[in-house]
Amino acid sequence: MSDLDSLPVHDGPRCNVCYDLLATDQHRKQFYHVLELSDIYKSAETCPSCAVIIEALESIEGPAPTLADRTTFTVEGELGQPLRLKYKIDDVQGDQMIEVFTTGEPDNCIGRLPLVEPEITPGKAARIARMRLRECLDSHEGCAVDKKPFIPTRLVRVGSVHDLPCLVETTEDMKTDDYIALSYCWGLSQVLTTTKDTLQSRLGGTAWEDIPKTLREAIEFVQSLGLSYIWIDALCIIQDDNLDWEREAAQMKNIYENALFTLSATSAPDVNTGCFLARSNRDMELQSAKPEHTYYARRVITDTHKTLFSYGDNTVQATHKYPALTRGWIYQERLLSKRILYCAVDELIWECQTSIRCECSHESLHHRGSNPIVHYKQRLRPISESMHKDPQGDSKVSLHEIIWAWSTLVESYSQRAFTKYTDRLVALSGIADKFQPLNIGTYHAGIWTAEIHHQLAWSRFTDMDKLHQQEGTRIPSFPSWSWASITQPCKLDITDPAEISTRLTFLNCQTIPNNPNSPHPTSQLRLSISAPCVKGKILLSSTLEDSKGSWHRPRVEAIRAQENNPDRPLTTYVSYREKRYRLIADVLQWDNNNNNNNKPMQPEDILTPLEEVLCLELYSTDKAGDASVDPDAPAGNHSYRFPWLVVRWSPLQDAYRRVGIINFDNGPCLDRECEEAPGEMMRHAVVRAVDIV
Repeated sequence: MSDLDSLPVHDGPRCNVCYDLLATDQHRKQFYHVLELSDIYKSAETCPSCAVIIEALESIEGPAPTLADRTTFTVEGELGQPLRLKYKIDDVQGDQMIEVFTTGEPDNCIGRLPLVEPEITPGKAARIARMRLRECLDSHEGCAVDKKPFIPTRLVRVGSVHDLPCLVETTEDMKTDDYIALSYCWGLSQVLTTTKDTLQSRLGGTAWEDIPKTLREAIEFVQSLGLSYIWIDALCIIQDDNLDWEREAAQMKNIYENALFTLSATSAPDVNTGCFLARSNRDMELQSAKPEHTYYARRVITDTHKTLFSYGDNTVQATHKYPALTRGWIYQERLLSKRILYCAVDELIWECQTSIRCECSHESLHHRGSNPIVHYKQRLRPISESMHKDPQGDSKVSLHEIIWAWSTLVESYSQRAFTKYTDRLVALSGIADKFQPLNIGTYHAGIWTAEIHHQLAWSRFTDMDKLHQQEGTRIPSFPSWSWASITQPCKLDITDPAEISTRLTFLNCQTIPNNPNSPHPTSQLRLSISAPCVKGKILLSSTLEDSKGSWHRPRVEAIRAQENNPDRPLTTYVSYREKRYRLIADVLQWDNNNNNNNKPMQPEDILTPLEEVLCLELYSTDKAGDASVDPDAPAGNHSYRFPWLVVRWSPLQDAYRRVGIINFDNGPCLDRECEEAPGEMMRHAVVRAVDIV
């Protein structure tokens, strides 16, 4: 008996392949069938529903598509929802999914969806934006925020078909005027900017043919919207005037927060591509169900939903379809904007503080998963705004949750790329301002003093494929103890405070004059803490060695294949009492002190074998919920972590500088020796005050 024979049987005539696409689960009003494509083709000769399935598949994949070997073809339906077909195609990566729908009344398990515009223009986009904006202003209580009396220093007046767009210096009486802010990627070059030399000509107007496509379409969009002004950074900031740039960069928070909404050129990699890209996904009208029904088929638009709103960061995926999401400045723009129209490759998506509306659905999208921006907007932004108005009010959220939210934002933000990595902290300042009312201590270089032991436990990503530049360096003007000081993505693991103990004490953080002989800026941000410390020595190796802590056994064989590869970095350790412990160095170490691009390393980034370092205990996890840590207790099936900060002395700065971190954790291996290692260090640690710059 085949699997098909065991499927539910309904009263009346039914196709024994698709069962007329009727819900077979009467409780949930849905069905899920795993079918053979050949059976559907055969049944389609007599079954209208099977014919719809085949026509939908061929309208997207072409005649007689070949499924990948050993894969299934599934048909999923739910009462009132679109029918979904899921399968794999030879030589095409990942699952493919088609939705079959109607624009009229739902027909059992073929539900109702809107058609997506086959081509998008500035005018069509403005029509969609007007509809969403009106809905937001008229019916969203959570979006009814009083407009602050703010206007940027300069705006672009969009003009008309007869008037050239021109830069304007704003005046006091314009503070109630609405404007749109543009969020976009410059790309490798920005051919149209305002400089000291071009300021006067920009005020006089710019010829349409001189305006790059992304900026031109944004201006045309604002014209179609019926507004007069748009803020574009390349034109509204004098790019070669450092004072003007610093002043305007400090205002970025206000610029995006007070815009009527932000237009995001989400899928445009540069200024020459345009905001509104050609669309390849089309709604295909199906003929097999006519004249009784009018059905359509299209590929399910899921990438944009997942990448923007549902899951954590996938910058590899984002680079291809959503290049704007990979940029650091745009991260802040997205978080601070109260409304955004995303111009994605497949559709437009409107996000406000109440809902997320896309072209492919009648319903607001749901927030799912661990996207840190979504968590902030949904959970913390309303609380922050409430406490800004009433500093004595109850935040209704724990200190730990706030620090966790900050750390997840920072981890996500650290994966973003910058043309100038010295912008990293400036582009984060607006986000930090939003956390200020939440009473989490004082803010210094990307770190808050509340629960500082967690935030100092950051580490560089160890997955080489996720590094922006494998020769990553430290930024001299930033304090070494800040995650922002390295040009690499960082990881911050936050542990529930009920499960940890810390002996670290924050003493102070202050700006002090620097040694005039130091290669660093004229002042330095000095962090003073007290913590248990032990002394160790640096070890370097070009081969994989046995190590204690920070080591996951399943990766051993893969890494051994890379041993003695000159394009691989050296393995770093700290030696203590005749044992060596794996060190995640903040800056990768290379043979001959040249990175894999054959560029010399900065002298202060180079670690020297046998040089002395100081290891500081940041915190330790309690075992099995105990209030104290017993380093001699046997290993058990519990998660634990003992991060130790590693620093070395800098005579020129009369203070220590961070080198990296030793992360003792059990991971998947539950190694007794790994677990005993931090106990060995804890037994000999002495609490002392340490200054780090």
